[in-house]
Amino acid sequence: MHGPDLYRKYRRLIVELADERRSPGPSLTALQGVLQEFQDAAAAIDPATADFVCDELADQLEHEAIRSISKHRRDILSMAVKAFDEMTFLNRRGEGFP
Repeated sequence: MHGPDLYRKYRRLIVELADERRSPGPSLTALQGVLQEFQDAAAAIDPATADFVCDELADQLEHEAIRSISKHRRDILSMAVKAFDEMTFLNRRGEGFP
């Protein structure tokens, strides 16, 4: 999967999850699964591309969270942003800066 495809797929999955009407517990569990799936998929592409996709997803989801009037949606999107901000792929193969 290429960077743009990865971005589209995981943005869609996270937004769909944020828009669901369910309690916070199951939503968080589902979000963790989606984020783990993203990490696995991103590990298979170029590290710089994976980091770029993470940054772009974090930026877009942060903007959507800020504009959201739904607390559930805002919370899920904000948690996804935090997770993407903490992910890094450049150093996994000794590439990038220390």
